[in-house]
Order: sequence, then C-alpha cells, then structure tokens
Amino acid sequence: MNTYYIKMKSYITRSLIIIICTCIHLSCQDKDRSNITRMVTEWQGKEIQFPTNSTFTIQGKDTVNVNMNAEHKILVYVDSAGCTSCRLQLNKWKEFIVKVDSVAKEPVQFLFYLAPKSVKEARYITRRDDFTYPMCIDLKNEINSKNNFPKEDTFHTFLLDAKNKVQIIGNPIHNNAVRELYLNAISK
Repeated sequence: MNTYYIKMKSYITRSLIIIICTCIHLSCQDKDRSNITRMVTEWQGKEIQFPTNSTFTIQGKDTVNVNMNAEHKILVYVDSAGCTSCRLQLNKWKEFIVKVDSVAKEPVQFLFYLAPKSVKEARYITRRDDFTYPMCIDLKNEINSKNNFPKEDTFHTFLLDAKNKVQIIGNPIHNNAVRELYLNAISK
C-alpha cells in the first residue's frame, strides 16, 4: 500500500510539473508574440535618423562613399554588449548580400553601424572574416542616440525605403521568415 501511494504521488507531482511548465511555455510564447507585434507596429514607417558625420570604411581603413539615397537600404546596428563577432556573423551577411544582389532590381545599400568597444576590435573582426563591405564604426553610438533602438538584438536590423522609413524590422540572418520578407520586398 505504501509503495502504491509513493508511486501515485510521484506520478501526480510529475504531471503537475509538466502542466505548469507547459503553461509557462505557452504564456512566454504569447508574451514573445505580443512583444514582436508591438515592436513591428511601433517601428513600421518610422524614419531612421542618421548621424551627419557617418564615415564608412572597408575594414577600418579605406574610406568609401555609400548611397544614402538608394531605393532600398538595410541598416544593421550592433552595439558593444556581449560578443560583437558572434552577434555580427559577417560570413552569413556576405552570403545574404550575394542573395539580395541576385534578386534586387536596383542596388540595395547595406549600412552596417558598429558601436564596438574599440576600433581595433572592429578592424580585427572585419579582417578575420574578410568582410569587404562598408561599415561605420560609431564609437560614440550616435545612431542609437538619435533613434533609441529597442534593447533586443532581434530588432536592430531594418529594411528602409528611399526616405529612410522602416519597411521591415528584424534580422534576416537569424530568422528565415524575416529573410523571406526582406527578399520579397526587395525583389518587387
């Protein structure tokens, strides 16, 4: 009798833990979905302000001009929190840029704004990954000061129109659904 009681108690305890975990998981999913909806609504159509003195370089050396008036622009912002290299994933961006170039009717300007801990770190990352696209090393983090970007990295990448208004928010490198949204918008 005692063994039966212990087994039942263990079964009930495990069942309750599974039910509680499921409820927590579902409520977190609803919270995440709600947060995503709120961010998209808040940023859709918002105009991004760029610092007037943005200097773009290739691997932190050669200064280059970028087309701030392009029909489509993809803004990628990475701040100094955490592992910059892990968050940038420059090799995946190189692949995505090639894909965008193959479907776009007009050239798309990629605007990488990096607010690293140091210029040396940014140069090292771009050289190591052989990343030869223009990047603005924004040591004063001016672009974030002007726009007050969301805290979540997921919302630090934007597809902009010619007037710098947000068409899509989200990182196409981390999310395939967002990637398809970008490619569809650019190919039209």
